[in-house]
Amino acid sequence: MNKALSVLALSTMTCFGAMADEAKEDVNYGDPTASFTTLGVSASKDNTQINGMYGAGANIFQLDLTFKNKDGENTARDGKAGDLSGRARYFHVTDGLGYSVDVIGDQNNQTVLGGMIYKFQVSDNVMVFPMLSVGGTQAKRFDDDANKYTNKYDRSGLAQAGVYAMYAFDAGHWLYANPKSTYHFKSKEFINQIEVGGGFMLAPQLSAGFKVEYTGEVKTEHGKMKEDTVAWLQANYYF
Repeated sequence: MNKALSVLALSTMTCFGAMADEAKEDVNYGDPTASFTTLGVSASKDNTQINGMYGAGANIFQLDLTFKNKDGENTARDGKAGDLSGRARYFHVTDGLGYSVDVIGDQNNQTVLGGMIYKFQVSDNVMVFPMLSVGGTQAKRFDDDANKYTNKYDRSGLAQAGVYAMYAFDAGHWLYANPKSTYHFKSKEFINQIEVGGGFMLAPQLSAGFKVEYTGEVKTEHGKMKEDTVAWLQANYYF
């Protein structure tokens, strides 16, 4: 499993869904089971992402497109500025229990995931969401001598468990933490991650936010993948 695959596959498992019976005026946009429609942009040091989501009652459709901001250390292996990756998701929620299907990838790595999430309303402001996802992933092998990707793939199953804990402010702002651990069946290794973030409502239909993603060190058959921390800034408009 290479670094690009692991980050692409694992950092996208936080669920964003739909709650059919929730009135729009009561929605907190940090709630991963809330139904709403939004268009946004997220930016990190290395990537820019366009985020689109359409909520239709209990059903939600989401598309994220990610563009590299700069060339990688080795452009043949790590990609170059402008390279595109993406995720398409369908999500359905009934009475707080949600199911999702994700297709994630680029020209060298692809992942398909199925997930579920359940909402526990601890108090008016505190919510906890246990999450479980399973799926499969494949990545093209890279030939270091030829300095190019081959047509051979490394494939593996994935299973992830996590929890999304959130504090919703009465004014609509939010803070959250999302620790998770993923088991990679082929390498027989756990990949531990945590994401923390929040959002601030600048206006009834506009928010600014942030998130910080941390991935612990991972041992693979190709060596160690160093721990990694990525910070993002976000802006969203809600319809």
